[in-house]
Amino acid sequence: MLNKASKFWLLLLIISTIVWLGAINVRFIIGNELLNYDEFSFRTSIPPDEENMIFKLISNVSIVIMIAYVFTFVSAIFFMKTCKINLKQNTWLLMCAILFFVFSPVEFYTSYLDLKFILLFFSEPPNHDELLKIFGERLGFLKGVPWIAILSYYTIIGIAIYKPLRKTQKELAKDKIKTDEHSYKYYLHEDDDIING
Repeated sequence: MLNKASKFWLLLLIISTIVWLGAINVRFIIGNELLNYDEFSFRTSIPPDEENMIFKLISNVSIVIMIAYVFTFVSAIFFMKTCKINLKQNTWLLMCAILFFVFSPVEFYTSYLDLKFILLFFSEPPNHDELLKIFGERLGFLKGVPWIAILSYYTIIGIAIYKPLRKTQKELAKDKIKTDEHSYKYYLHEDDDIING
């Protein structure tokens, strides 16, 4: 069912996705060090050296995330293009593609915010107040849509494993018969000719 090209893109997709989602989880753990646990606000008692180290780790992980997402995005496009899987028979794959690509604008914009954060951190000297502002903007972007995207990505993994809504050739044939039975067919008869000679 899969040719060599689609197998290559699938392998690249799996590897880059593991790196990408893994790095997102790492950044989430690191970023929590900047926040109070009981409320959505920044900690004010962090020593400057510790805060600087957290910013450095976030910047480094964000670089990995951006690179891995580009590989994931490109390999997903080429896999969908090269695989010869019947989407009517494998609706689960179509669901996975929709869930992934629908959030790509969000991912590209948050990557832009990450790039701003990285460039600001590596500027001399880094502006900690501005870094916190960008970090907060990223966390609250579109009222938490990036978090919904993360849940969707993990849903994709579940869908790809269990493959729901998968149809056999027999089920597809039954669906075609039902469609043919309920569709309107018009037959042209000589009596229908309204053109007067």
